Amino acid sequence: MIKKAVITCAGFGTRFLPITKTIQKEMLPILNRPIIDYIVDDCIAAGVEEIIFVVKESEGRLVEHYYTEYRSLKQHLIKMGKYEEYKDKLSLHGQNEFGDKIKFRFIIQKLADRYGTAIPVELAKKYLGNEESFLVFMGDDFIFNSDGKNETKAMIELFNNSKSKGLVTCVTKPEDELHKYGIAVVKKENGFTYLNNLVEKPETGTAPSNLANISKYIFTPEIFDIIENQQPNADSGEYYITDSATILAQKNNVCVYTADGEYLDGGNVLGWLKANLVVANNNPELKEDLRNFIKEEFKF
Repeated sequence: MIKKAVITCAGFGTRFLPITKTIQKEMLPILNRPIIDYIVDDCIAAGVEEIIFVVKESEGRLVEHYYTEYRSLKQHLIKMGKYEEYKDKLSLHGQNEFGDKIKFRFIIQKLADRYGTAIPVELAKKYLGNEESFLVFMGDDFIFNSDGKNETKAMIELFNNSKSKGLVTCVTKPEDELHKYGIAVVKKENGFTYLNNLVEKPETGTAPSNLANISKYIFTPEIFDIIENQQPNADSGEYYITDSATILAQKNNVCVYTADGEYLDGGNVLGWLKANLVVANNNPELKEDLRNFIKEEFKF
């Protein structure tokens, strides 16, 4: 059973400037909750007991504050006689389905550190140990299932059944969108799909499959040596976790999990807006008014 997850939220959020001068993009709201909270919910429902947030040096307290009890607000609501009305919104994942307390840890990624999506995994090593497998998520996107399916739990089940050393999560995309993603080169053996390589943003018509990597992973401790010895990307100078996963796949079996739900990318303005609309359209308290507004405003 996988009990630990790393969630990275140490980027600069340049596609959201100027608002990301004051708030991390992972903390931008999808309705009344930050993007990152949807990931946390999925992890806890899948049995994760410890979540390690890797945050940027200048902004890390925002995430930590959100996942810390807000005592003055609680006292205010009690005084106003509204605590019972809002207490479920204040619990902030205090327990998982087994009644165990969730542990949140926070690691600061310093501006002077090596940069890129692989570095938060390296920084989290001290809490991950040398024997446990663990989950890795980017903090600005998530998979939404209107039927309530837990994709994190499904990832863990496939990983355990495949006896792999890693797992990469993909979604199927149409031909005209494949050039926007890293596309998986795969092989199939014994009923499982395994990663051979990732082709970054292939030219139209050249993609090796329709499986787009969405940067949700499971790794074993073998990944630490790979990241430590990894060369930076020649163009950006960054250390990418996609490169780490590809190197691992050249040495060991890395299975590919294809998600069933809708991939919602909150890492850019349009994607964030779409994510809000999708979630709102599945909210029984909002969807009717939202649909009426869209029909009236846009004459649909």
